[in-house]
Amino acid sequence: MLFAAVVMTGIRLVTDTPSGYKFWERPIMFNLIEFGFAIFIAYVIQMVMLYFLKRSNKHTGKLKTLLLEYLYILLISIVIINPCLIVIHYFTKDPPGIDDFVIATVIFSLSLIVFYSIFRGNQILDAYVEQKLQTQKIRNVQIETELKFLKAQFHPHFLFNALNTIYFQIDETNETPRKTIEQLSELLRYQLYDVNQSVSVRQEFDFILIYIDLQKVRMKETLRLDIAFDPLLKEQKIHSLLLFSLIENAFKYVGGDYWIKIEARLDASKLQFNVTNAIPQIPVSSSKSGGIGLENLRRRLEILYPDKYQFSTTKTSDIYNANLMIEL
Repeated sequence: MLFAAVVMTGIRLVTDTPSGYKFWERPIMFNLIEFGFAIFIAYVIQMVMLYFLKRSNKHTGKLKTLLLEYLYILLISIVIINPCLIVIHYFTKDPPGIDDFVIATVIFSLSLIVFYSIFRGNQILDAYVEQKLQTQKIRNVQIETELKFLKAQFHPHFLFNALNTIYFQIDETNETPRKTIEQLSELLRYQLYDVNQSVSVRQEFDFILIYIDLQKVRMKETLRLDIAFDPLLKEQKIHSLLLFSLIENAFKYVGGDYWIKIEARLDASKLQFNVTNAIPQIPVSSSKSGGIGLENLRRRLEILYPDKYQFSTTKTSDIYNANLMIEL
């Protein structure tokens, strides 16, 4: 309504003031026809504007995107306005001239800039406030995590030092237990020093491979492993121990045909990580998939990668699949 009133007022001021024409003296039906079409056009343009605002919500701060977006809306609006203008002049028995089209287009374009700026400005402001709140939330969680980490740090250090002591007490000829302790020490070191920071994807993969080697010691020899890591995934940064949760879950629940397939690939700037494992033959459950580890993973993803990840799990009678996509 407000947009229609502004456009109509602008057009009337430009066209009627120089000639001294008084539009309120003509039949009221003509004015109602004009205002009715103005409301209809304003409603349609508002729908178009809202469509573009939602469609490009993630790019609210890019000047080029905003300019192109406005031009698209303007072009669509002109296509809608001109046919309506012909119909309005037909019903008001006033044949339109080229000046009518020019004036209507210019007034509408200027009014559209104002209303588009208001709509977009509110959206950018809301996005900014949301980002600030999310940043503060992440900071609060990081502080809380760091405090918990500091409280629990004594025990990992004690275990880490104890493992080193046991390692040197084992005779050098006993390579298998020494290697196992060495691998366990590497896992502890990674979790102890890198848990609260970003690491390279290569470091996360190295940690996963050490964990897999350690698991193979206790698993049955019939376990079949299929591991494929994209060589392009190296120095990209990722928060530590996100991928590990999926690996740990697969080794915990593997059964049935006893195989695990792990795949990581780079798709544009996105990490696609997929873990599939065989499970014992059981009826398909309708309950929510995943245990505490996967629920913790979901919460970490929400905090660390808001709107930049996709995580899904599927379960059949004999296969469990977990798929994670992260924008790096």
